[in-house]
Amino acid sequence: MHGFNSGGASQKARWLRENLAPIPVLAPTYPAHRAHDAVAFLRKWIADARTKLGGDRLLLVGSSLGGFWAQFLAPELGAGLVLINPAMRPQEDLLEAVGDNVNEATGERYVLTEADVLAFRDYALPRCDPSVPTLLLLDEQDEVLDHRVARDFYQSCGETLAFPGGSHRFDHLPEALPAMLGLYWRMGKV
Repeated sequence: MHGFNSGGASQKARWLRENLAPIPVLAPTYPAHRAHDAVAFLRKWIADARTKLGGDRLLLVGSSLGGFWAQFLAPELGAGLVLINPAMRPQEDLLEAVGDNVNEATGERYVLTEADVLAFRDYALPRCDPSVPTLLLLDEQDEVLDHRVARDFYQSCGETLAFPGGSHRFDHLPEALPAMLGLYWRMGKV
């Protein structure tokens, strides 16, 4: 799942499709910045995709704000979780983005309101779920989000790979690929 002001056709989604094959990688473009709409869209989209593809393993991969949505949905969907520099506090961090915005991927222009940002509180998790197979991928030089917030939140859940350097885009996908594949294949049937 893509982050704030991104889309399903991102460079990261293309890389994952190419490198996780033959595992199907589906990347919807959804209204990540509209909390209630994002959850409704993703629930329906994932249910439709599972119907078409069959319902065995489901691994949600979320980057930045997409990580926020993936961690919220994974327990209810019985999914595993790969979080890439995830947003942990969008209800606070996105207050800086209130106002006019342009989605880089879609060209959509919209106004983000304070009410939009505060709606993320409804989906914030109080703690990680140790029953969800989880891989947390962090670049320690993420210039947008403090990697320590996610690291601390997930310290008792799953596996964390933190790479020195990097950026918010996450510059270590090739190094993290074996861990992503390992998590998927260890999950068995969900």
